[in-house]
Amino acid sequence: MKKLVLVLTMLLAFACSSLAFAADGGDLNKEQKAAEKMMTSLAGDAATEYAALAPSLSAELGKTMGEKNFAAIQSQVKKQFGSLKETKFHSFERFDQGDRVTYIAAFSKENVVIMTFMFGKDAKLQNFSFSPYKAPEKSPAEKK
Repeated sequence: MKKLVLVLTMLLAFACSSLAFAADGGDLNKEQKAAEKMMTSLAGDAATEYAALAPSLSAELGKTMGEKNFAAIQSQVKKQFGSLKETKFHSFERFDQGDRVTYIAAFSKENVVIMTFMFGKDAKLQNFSFSPYKAPEKSPAEKK
């Protein structure tokens, strides 16, 4: 009888704790879809891709970016990094004012690019950045 009560108690504890882990799952899914939409829109026609991306942008970012600036961003990314080859989800961080989703990407000209997407409380994209990762150089003492 004691073993049965112990097993039931453990099952309830595991069930309750597993529910707590999935609390941010819905927000993460929405934000990942918006980030993936942004990443795939870098390769297509600027007008078409911006029209598809616009609903997932915050009002402020939508105003400042616009279709013309989006085309400039596309060409700048293609010029600096090349074409997108692969992306991998890296992290999801929750802050008081919003969330940050980070991806690690491989482009044709840069092997490792850190793509960071900032979202507001409404899960709308507020800001983003792409930066190449450069491994720190080893000091002469470490090379030996």
